[in-house]
Amino acid sequence: MHEPQRRDFVCKVPHPRVRDLLEEAILEGELKPGERLRAEALAQRFGTSRTPIREALLQLEGQGLVEVEPNRGAVVRTFDRDDVRDLYEVRALIEPHAAARAATRITAARIAELAALCSAEDQLVANESFHRIILEAAESPRLVVAMRAATGIPRSFRTAFWHNERQRAESLMCHRRLVAAFEARDGSLAEAVMRMHILGAIAFLEETWPKNL
Repeated sequence: MHEPQRRDFVCKVPHPRVRDLLEEAILEGELKPGERLRAEALAQRFGTSRTPIREALLQLEGQGLVEVEPNRGAVVRTFDRDDVRDLYEVRALIEPHAAARAATRITAARIAELAALCSAEDQLVANESFHRIILEAAESPRLVVAMRAATGIPRSFRTAFWHNERQRAESLMCHRRLVAAFEARDGSLAEAVMRMHILGAIAFLEETWPKNL
């Protein structure tokens, strides 16, 4: 007598990746501010069950990307100028320290990657890779966790930032100075340049909001 065949549910997306994919969809504007996040629809979208979706939504609520409203469930949070400024101010505390640590730990190969990114055609994408490499080079899991709490800058603002000719030139100058600081293994210089870089983004925010959205 044969036992009934067991049908286990197989997730198309590993559970830890569900949160990352949801976060990316929110930050890239695929899921719009104010949009309701239905667990069943998201489970179908990512090929998983509702349980990891609910877990991911709770994590993103803690990160400030999602709000859970009575009688509505989870919705994508809408950011205002104060929210974005707060995110950049937190980054201004974290990233200079990461740059200082990276200066004494980063490999020559990774410095070469940073230098190449300064000449990339798509600076919006290159900028994200540039900052990620520095954070990884700092070799501090705690800094990685802290930076995750400072994500959430709307794509509309990031796009306006890199489409502004003056801001793009200033940011690329900072990136090249960071590469030079890493080549010199100068942590103090790397820290100062990174702080100037982030404060420049705050100044741009103050000058252009809400025109940049």
